[in-house]
Amino acid sequence: MSLSSFLTNIYLRYRFKPKPGAAIDVAKAREKIARMLRYQSHLPADITFTSVTASAGLCAAAWFQAAQSDRTILYFHGGGYFFCSIESHKPVCAYLSRVAQAKVCSVDYRLAPEHAYPAAVEDALAWYQELLKTTLASKIIVAGDSAGGGLAMACLLAARKAGLPMPAAAVLFSPWVDLACEGASMQTQANADVMFSPDSLPKAAALYLQDTPAKNELASPLYADLQGLPPLQIFASRHEVLLDDATRLHQAALNAGVSSTLILESNLPHVWPTMVNLPEARISLRQAAGFIKEQSKG
Repeated sequence: MSLSSFLTNIYLRYRFKPKPGAAIDVAKAREKIARMLRYQSHLPADITFTSVTASAGLCAAAWFQAAQSDRTILYFHGGGYFFCSIESHKPVCAYLSRVAQAKVCSVDYRLAPEHAYPAAVEDALAWYQELLKTTLASKIIVAGDSAGGGLAMACLLAARKAGLPMPAAAVLFSPWVDLACEGASMQTQANADVMFSPDSLPKAAALYLQDTPAKNELASPLYADLQGLPPLQIFASRHEVLLDDATRLHQAALNAGVSSTLILESNLPHVWPTMVNLPEARISLRQAAGFIKEQSKG
C-alpha cells in the first residue's frame, strides 16, 4: 500500500465514515462533497469537456474526450443514489478517457430522495438509447462506481428488457448491487471499512427505494437473471463492506454463462479507482482501460 493510500484511509476513517447509528443528512452530505471539490485539480489540457443540458427525455450529462477516442464509455457516478455528481467524478472520467482512448459520457441522473427509484434507471436507459443512435453497441462500454456500478448493471438489464443490443462490456468499481444489504461482508468488514458503517447503506437504500422492495431486480441487480449480459470486469477491496456485493455478482454472472473478471485488492478504500491521485487507482484504471480496449476492438 502506498503512503498516499495509507493517509487516505486515515482521512476517510476519521473525517468521512459515519458513526454507527448516525442519520443521513442529505443536505449536509452534498455540502461536504461541494467543499471537497474546491480542492479538486483542473482537468488535463488534453481532455475536452462539454456539458449537455437536460432536454426532453434526457437528463443532463457531460462529455470527456481525449485526442484519440475510438470508443464510448457511458459512466454512472456513485454516491448512494443521493449525492455526488458529474463534478465529483471529473477526475476519473478524464483519466479513463485518456487511458482507454474513449469518449466518456458522464450521466447526471436524478437523485433521491427527491427522485426515487426508478428515476435513475430511466435516465440511464434513456442515455444508452441516445448513444445507440450514433454509436454501435459494440463500441459502447457501460461503467460506474458504487451505486453507479449498480446503476450500470440496472441499465444493462433494462436495455435487455427493451430488446436493445448489449454494449461491448461493463466495468464496475465496488458495485452496490444488493440494496437489501444481505452480504456477509456488511458485518465481517465493518471495522476494516474506512468509509461506511454497516447501517449507513440500508439508510441510503431507503432514500432511493422508498416504496420499492429492496430485491427488485432493477434496484438490486444481484437478484436478476444475468443471462445474455456482456462481459463484466469487477473491482472491489477485500476490506470494504460491499466486498460480497462484488463477489456474489461475479459468481452469479459466471453461473449465468456471462464472462466475468473479478479483481480484488487489499487495504484500499471503497471505489479507490475513482481516487486518481492514488497510484493504486491509476494502476486499476489502466487495467480497466486494457479490458475496455480488448472488448471493444471489433
